Amino acid sequence: MDNNININQQEKQRPDRHGANNPMYGRTHSQQSREKMSQAATLRNQQYKKALDAQHHITMDEFLSNNPTVKQYIKTLVRESIQRYLWKDQRISIPL
Repeated sequence: MDNNININQQEKQRPDRHGANNPMYGRTHSQQSREKMSQAATLRNQQYKKALDAQHHITMDEFLSNNPTVKQYIKTLVRESIQRYLWKDQRISIPL
């Protein structure tokens, strides 16, 4: 509870930066600053696209072929689900 009081006191001590009290109020960025920000944004976008392209997306068939235990687990889940929901309490074995 003491932390909340300290946070509220700190917020009250901050200067008001709204509207005309903001140091950037009424000003614009220079052309040089705009170009610098544009280059930085372009670089960020290129890095983001490069990271996305580096990710190798595989199909479900590729995933299952490389992980036979997962394939067996999924077969077991499907078998149990079918037995539970379609056949209710009947004990019928379904070969897959």
